[in-house]
Amino acid sequence: MALTSLQDIRLVGQISTMNPLVIVTLLAISTGAWAASYTCHGDVRRLHPTGEHNGGVAASNHDVDYDLHDLNNKKSCYYASGAAHCIQPSVIAALASRESRGGRLLTSTGGWGDHHHAYGILQCDIRYHSCQKYAWDSCEHIEQMVSEVLVPYVNQVAHKHPTWSRDQQLQGGIAAYNFGVRNVQSWANLDGGTTQNDYSNDVVARAKRLIANHNWQ
Repeated sequence: MALTSLQDIRLVGQISTMNPLVIVTLLAISTGAWAASYTCHGDVRRLHPTGEHNGGVAASNHDVDYDLHDLNNKKSCYYASGAAHCIQPSVIAALASRESRGGRLLTSTGGWGDHHHAYGILQCDIRYHSCQKYAWDSCEHIEQMVSEVLVPYVNQVAHKHPTWSRDQQLQGGIAAYNFGVRNVQSWANLDGGTTQNDYSNDVVARAKRLIANHNWQ
């Protein structure tokens, strides 16, 4: 995504309230002073996900295609956090697609899901994380979940499974986002115990679809 000015970033009206790291990232990218990198934690393009438990990769592709309008509405947010933490924006957006259909499922609940246990586009579990500081559909919520949950979980999985490739560690972190790092036990049965037993394979498939068919990073 080419960012040629701050006006291209739809969150410009909220920029003063954002994490300073994200603000610096946005300014650097928008002025051309820095080309963002997104693959420090691995690259989903090198993974081979099986997709959803029912319907496989085709079902994952269908679902993320259906969510594309909602994901594009927050595209600048996903890119800002992706650039700030060197993780693919497509992965963050794919998580949002899986968790809340890009927020569409939460418009009537004020951002609440999972029987009022989870909050926001990225469905923060309030039993384990303090995450109600920001509006459920805000860039700040997305940034908080990436910086405080997703990236730390990827790093913890990398420490737990040092023999895995970086790409595998990234997928392990995605699985951990759903059921915790302690449950990431083996690559062969990575999703065993995740929601529908397909969580990371579904999310990775959705991310790959965004990259291959919708020009995401």
